[in-house]
Amino acid sequence: MDTHKREKHQKGWTRREILTAGGALALGLASCDEHTRSINQHIRTKSISIKVPMQTSIKSTALADRPVTLAFTGDVMFGRTVNSHLLATSPDDPFPFTHTTAFLHAFDLTIGNLECVISRLGTPVDKPRPFILHGDPRAYRRLMHAGFDVVSVANNHSGDYGKEAFVDEIMTLPEHGITPVGGGRNKHEAHAPVFKTVRNTTVGFLAYDEIAPYYFAATDTTPGHAWLNEENVRRDVPLARKEANFVIVFMHWGTEYITTFNAHQRHLARVAIDSGADLVVGAHPHVIEPYEYYRGKPIIYSLGNFVFDYMDADVVRRGNILTLTLNKEHLLNWKLIPTYIGKWGEPILLFSPPS
Repeated sequence: MDTHKREKHQKGWTRREILTAGGALALGLASCDEHTRSINQHIRTKSISIKVPMQTSIKSTALADRPVTLAFTGDVMFGRTVNSHLLATSPDDPFPFTHTTAFLHAFDLTIGNLECVISRLGTPVDKPRPFILHGDPRAYRRLMHAGFDVVSVANNHSGDYGKEAFVDEIMTLPEHGITPVGGGRNKHEAHAPVFKTVRNTTVGFLAYDEIAPYYFAATDTTPGHAWLNEENVRRDVPLARKEANFVIVFMHWGTEYITTFNAHQRHLARVAIDSGADLVVGAHPHVIEPYEYYRGKPIIYSLGNFVFDYMDADVVRRGNILTLTLNKEHLLNWKLIPTYIGKWGEPILLFSPPS
């Protein structure tokens, strides 16, 4: 575990506090409300001005009362040509997070969808070879140094090398300071919420997949991911609600390369919010899908790709980082930060952070 992770776990400090103490720039997030521009406008944005909200200085505000910041990325895929390029880089190279590590480290918690399996164990499952997404274990250190705290393993590629590799992955991630959500050695573990407490705010995370193969869903006695259906959401979300100030549900759903959400996605998102979720965010389509509000709660249907290859269309290269600022049960503001994928699958921010 590297220095910032040790300090964070031993002292309860966050990356933001450590950076602030070292004189690094504090990054503010502009608010987003129901009159915010549409997703299509975000996609066309080439630069974004980051505004620092008015706030009391740290010296005059109790540390425990400071808001908590989160960043969500879309699909992080270490297979195919991304994996080949990773193996060609030196061990201390940050690839594929070359252009995003400093940005992600500014947040108290960073969360992403791990759209592959990382392990030396197992063998490929029965799929067409280009659609088996498998990464070398060197990817663990890249994720750790990029600042990821939680990754969803509830997706249709977590089982691409079988259950032995999947279990190896979910057991190895915590050794690098990263908590998997949406998967486990049995159904109970796969559906258990993950809680992260930063200062006075506890955030609860749940993650689900509804994309085939169904046989990789966890059972009472076999490992796998949390399967997405209405019954499971109605059971799990209230349990997370009892322990958390703010509950976020990460959905793996929708139709690949379709830039609009469907009625089924909307129904499941509303079930999650009716059950107690404060925010729903999605992945899988590999393109950005719109957002909307239900009962005042945001639903971001798809963040698109973050680390990916096979970019034969510009829309596949584009993604969003969802940023949030919370204080207990209150969502103070949120924003979508556009990204663009470079030659080797590495995400690039479509704005220049202030220097």
